[in-house]
Amino acid sequence: MQFKESGFLKFFVQHRTAANIIMILMIVIGLLSIGRLNKQFFPDFDVEVVGVTIDWPGATAEEIDQNIIQLLEPELRPISGVKEVSSKSVEGFGNTTIEFNFGYDIQKGRTDIETAVSRINFPENANKPKIIVGEFFDTVTRIVLSGEVPLSELREKSKKLKEVLLNSGVDKVDIQGLPAEEILIEISQFEAARLKLSFNQIANLIKLETQDVSGGSFADGSLRVRTIGEKRLVETFKKLELKNFSSGGRITLDGIANIKSSVEKGSILKFVDGNPAVELWVRRSKTSDALEVSQNVERVILNSKNIVGNSVKVETYNTAANLIEERISLLVNNGLSGLCIVLAVLFLFLSRNTAIWVALGIPIAFLATFGVMFISGQSINMISLFGLIMALGIVVDDAIVVGEHSSYLKTKRKLSSSKAPVVAATRMSMPVISAMLTTVAAFIPLFMVKGVIGEIIAAIPWVVCAVLIASLIECFLVLPAHLAHFDKSNKEESRFRLWFDQKFNSFQEGVFRNFIKLTFNYRYVTFMVAIGMFIVSVGMMSGGRVMFSFFPTPEADIVMANFKMHSGSTKAQTKKMLENIEKALYKTESQFSTSPGLVKFKMSTMSGRTLITNGAGSGSIGNDILGSMVVELITADKRDIRTKEFIKVWKQNIEIVSGLDKFTIRSPSGGPPGRDLDVRFQGKNLDTLKLASNELIEIARTMPGVTALEDNLEYGVQEKNLGLTNKGQSLGLSISDIGEQVRSAINGTIISKFPKGDEEVTVRLKLSENEQLTDMITDLRIIGPSGASFKLKDIIKIDEKLPFASINRKNGFREVTISGDLFPLLMNTSQARQFLMDNGLPEIAKKYNITFRFDGKDLEQKETFADMGTGSIIGLLLIYFILAWVFKSWSRPFSIMIMIPFSFIGAVLGHYLLGLTMSILSMFALLALAGIVVNNSIILVSTIERRLEDLKNNNENKDEQSLINQSIITGVVDRFRPVLLTSLTTIGGLSALMFEQSLQAQFLIPMAATIVFGLGITALLVLVIVPAMMGISNDFSNFLKRVKNRV
Repeated sequence: MQFKESGFLKFFVQHRTAANIIMILMIVIGLLSIGRLNKQFFPDFDVEVVGVTIDWPGATAEEIDQNIIQLLEPELRPISGVKEVSSKSVEGFGNTTIEFNFGYDIQKGRTDIETAVSRINFPENANKPKIIVGEFFDTVTRIVLSGEVPLSELREKSKKLKEVLLNSGVDKVDIQGLPAEEILIEISQFEAARLKLSFNQIANLIKLETQDVSGGSFADGSLRVRTIGEKRLVETFKKLELKNFSSGGRITLDGIANIKSSVEKGSILKFVDGNPAVELWVRRSKTSDALEVSQNVERVILNSKNIVGNSVKVETYNTAANLIEERISLLVNNGLSGLCIVLAVLFLFLSRNTAIWVALGIPIAFLATFGVMFISGQSINMISLFGLIMALGIVVDDAIVVGEHSSYLKTKRKLSSSKAPVVAATRMSMPVISAMLTTVAAFIPLFMVKGVIGEIIAAIPWVVCAVLIASLIECFLVLPAHLAHFDKSNKEESRFRLWFDQKFNSFQEGVFRNFIKLTFNYRYVTFMVAIGMFIVSVGMMSGGRVMFSFFPTPEADIVMANFKMHSGSTKAQTKKMLENIEKALYKTESQFSTSPGLVKFKMSTMSGRTLITNGAGSGSIGNDILGSMVVELITADKRDIRTKEFIKVWKQNIEIVSGLDKFTIRSPSGGPPGRDLDVRFQGKNLDTLKLASNELIEIARTMPGVTALEDNLEYGVQEKNLGLTNKGQSLGLSISDIGEQVRSAINGTIISKFPKGDEEVTVRLKLSENEQLTDMITDLRIIGPSGASFKLKDIIKIDEKLPFASINRKNGFREVTISGDLFPLLMNTSQARQFLMDNGLPEIAKKYNITFRFDGKDLEQKETFADMGTGSIIGLLLIYFILAWVFKSWSRPFSIMIMIPFSFIGAVLGHYLLGLTMSILSMFALLALAGIVVNNSIILVSTIERRLEDLKNNNENKDEQSLINQSIITGVVDRFRPVLLTSLTTIGGLSALMFEQSLQAQFLIPMAATIVFGLGITALLVLVIVPAMMGISNDFSNFLKRVKNRV
């Protein structure tokens, strides 16, 4: 019999140097690339946002919203490419964030925003808008300096340490917990009244005497004149002359004011063990290697005593490198374990020489993959490593198909060692290439996912595609040459090999052949049983036997406690609450004595919140009614206590201080941004939104598994609204003039700002502190146009109001967010959404005439599934067209593609037996599983068709129907060994990870379980369902022929 050989493939077999050159190039490229790949926790993702921030000192959140944000948003929303505009107004500060569509030119967006902002007339006293393009910076670690030293000493030493860190290769260091410095000029209102000057007028006098003014140039520009007036020291301000009299007398500033160095009021302060602390937030850009930067930081910290001295304690927390090293090591070890299992399977089923050359393809393909990853800008991270482990079994599939078929041709068809590999590669080229294309098509839904989730999981399809291409090159250009030249030994196989082959062939030709005959003869029953299994698996998911959680995250080591006191509470009450939280922490740690050294680090924050994200620290605007504490526990695998249990006990131990308004303890979640539960109300009236929010929170509290419920519409400090009386109007006063004088007296008027190192020092004029402490605003003196002074209570009327501390907007509408965390075993995001819809959410919105929507992980989930749905349709169509092209048939692809939904059976069964929660990562693994199943089906159908062709050539007079049935059964029996082998190698590659006990790998285990159990079930179903479907398809064709003949 004449066997077809490809001339191209034959060239590489005959010229093995060419094959070896390709192999060496793949190895060299991989070795050069692997050391240059960045190592990090999750893949980098771009942030298509631009922020516009405006300071307006002394303005309330309501004033910021009305006079700044409501001017900004209408100009920004129509800009091309804008996805959404969100804003936040707080006292003295407004921020608008513009998010652009994925992939939009962010620099063009910034230019458009600058143009739009330049058209707006903001309030006169508001500072110039700052426009900042969002950049990706990933946390490396957080360094905390603390000790029984003045804050000024910590300021000096933290700046020294920052400089050293930046010089060591760190991309960004932000210092937190350092209040802004200012020179404070305090004037008594009686002095102002005596001078017959308002605070603004006094401020203007000081400004005139403290500014540098250019005097211009003359003599053709060769000489410039400049008057030096700028003052930067307290002593120079004290000597400042405000007024000179003709009699020789003068008024100096220190004669009417108290001048001192101070810090900005309401600054956020940090403490460790009761001592002042400063935090350095160390971050890297996406082009830097996380481990390399972390090593540089570690060297600086080891040498820190030379920088900060012995009086200052240096600690770190939230160090990313620890997690990265642990989890990369974990996955590498599991990958090596999987590799050992794969090699064991290869040597069990294949001859020694064939197994060696097939196994050699694994490191070659992987090294070439590292080269592709480096060129395409990928990194080594948790997701890409899982993609590599997933590909561990897939990478040898192509080589197994070619190597096993070469062995078959040598043993069964008696081809020579030099000819068999060429014929095997030629015969298998079309099925293997089409199988690779269908696998790529199966991953198209992952390429289609946009947003943060899409950027995180894109590493999986990129890595798998790179592995497939490398594997294809190796198995067709390198492997045949090695099999031809190094597998010529005619030495008798080992006794174990002969025994195993005999037993396996006996089983294959006996029990297995009879089983296939049975399932094929009762093909309709076989198909209906498979349908029944599929229905049961769907029922297990919909019935809650297997739960679903969108993106489960690894066990967290960080815990944050944040609280807010009621408006009007004193700073002492806030401090007392912080002390109680710390006492409860000590008590909690002592209760968990089975985990010694449970608490690794702790830090308190006064006047601010703690937020551990890449986008925020504790914030920059302080409020005396806010407080927080951050705690880092020892690594999850080194403690018996779970984070949720720790939080529960800690919360129970805290003694609540009177005046507490809100209190939450939670751990940050990894993966995509957003909370598990996130409901947004939108409307015009803030009071209405607050009432609706309170009602929804009460409903949400009844939901099983919900924690850390809160909204972001909080009340601020008591506010006094001033209105001008008739008397005031008759004196020529205006409400705006009174407002400016009151604001200047209480919040102060900024005289000037000057740089000091990398900071800015503010010179501020304000009412003396002892007069402010009396809270007697009505006794404040107002200077009229004539210079006369009046008590405020004589010319105004006062209304008291409790305002909101912050106002949020989204796309032009005021908005309140109700958010919380969910325990996945009790309630997932979809179930929480349905619970709220069934228990009054629509009725609340209707009652208050407001709108609502779901955001956070619910929105991310919805968008991800929508993208995957579109991608799945495209992927299925591509798979169908590829199969139709390969088999030259419109109907044959259905016999293969029918296996795709059946892969769901094993995935559900695996999650159920192991007690796992299905997640979006399990869905991604299902796509990979679909590609593998289709690959097995393609090669099985190709083998059946080849057997049919051989039978027709050798049995020209035999009945065609019996030949078809015989070819189907013979083809399935012949493919049993390679299908079993390819399935076992993939299962073996992932089985070590599936049984990993480390908590750091728990969120990846569902992906491994999906492929292992799914492939275990579908490997059997492929061998029975595909032939059954081919038989059913043939029956249907015969039926149509009979009908046609009768007609």
